[in-house]
Amino acid sequence: MNYLSGEKKLQTSWKLTTKFLPKATKKSGLFRNRMYPFCLPLKYAQYNLFQGIRQDAMDTFKKHNIIWHSSALPGYPSNHLCSSQVFAVNLLFPFIDSPEVLANALRPYFPNINRMIPVEDNRYIAFEWIGKKNYLSEMPKIGEYRQRGAGNTSIDAMMMYETNDNEKVMLLIEIKYSESYGVSYKRFRSDGSDRIKCYEDFFYDLSSPINRSIAPDLEDFLYEPFYQLLRHTLLATQIKKVEKEKINRVQVVHLVVSQNKELLSVTSPQFRKHGSTTYEVWQKILNEPEVFNVIPVESFFKNVEHFNNRQLDLWIIYMKERYSFLQ
Repeated sequence: MNYLSGEKKLQTSWKLTTKFLPKATKKSGLFRNRMYPFCLPLKYAQYNLFQGIRQDAMDTFKKHNIIWHSSALPGYPSNHLCSSQVFAVNLLFPFIDSPEVLANALRPYFPNINRMIPVEDNRYIAFEWIGKKNYLSEMPKIGEYRQRGAGNTSIDAMMMYETNDNEKVMLLIEIKYSESYGVSYKRFRSDGSDRIKCYEDFFYDLSSPINRSIAPDLEDFLYEPFYQLLRHTLLATQIKKVEKEKINRVQVVHLVVSQNKELLSVTSPQFRKHGSTTYEVWQKILNEPEVFNVIPVESFFKNVEHFNNRQLDLWIIYMKERYSFLQ
């Protein structure tokens, strides 16, 4: 049994037994033309979000025209209980207006945090962030304009903090829950366009974050999750270059569910000689490995739990009950 299959069973059990969901949600739900017990009925997809953030999160996504991945109804999250995007929102949205709690949760990994800085709407987290500038010169895949969450490089959650030395640091955070990746070459999009053409100038530039003496060929990066890691790291490099007057440092951070060992499989054939796991390889092929951080989700959650913030009591109970790896 792979990790996702196990999570489907656990989420189904949670759905059927939890008191956080109304009785009407206990039935199987339609997902991509089939009924599944690990999905909510479509009209109850909003119950995939923790009740304390549910309406605010949906309103925020609507305000910024953010795409909910695998959503069947406009403005609603996916009804799939193993959705990584839903997990990301459930995990981080409670801190969107709580900078001190967020700083405390991050400080074990970034000890020089003095304070969090608002990033959007005077709030402290921007979800599916793409930036106002098109840093990677990407052509929108859908429609004329870039859209958050689909068709271009989006960051699960962007945050910023000020250090004790008055430097400004941006965090580009990707959350990995149920993903796994096969050996699938991603050079050409479904419309036939060549992904290499978009990123080759950044990859081969003198400012490239990649150590090309170790990984010289862009084609070797066109396997997930290395393709995504590359785009996020190129994005971080461009932000630092373009926004050097405003931002001193940009960190790419992966918040990873440690139990999902399949996520660590090295999918690019040419990279297997550099290490046995995705993140071991990635650290080796970066010019500056310190700009990339891997944080176990379980550790992050325990940091939050440690501070005993009464406002988060119900959320902590919900998260531990629903996502068993947090117990």
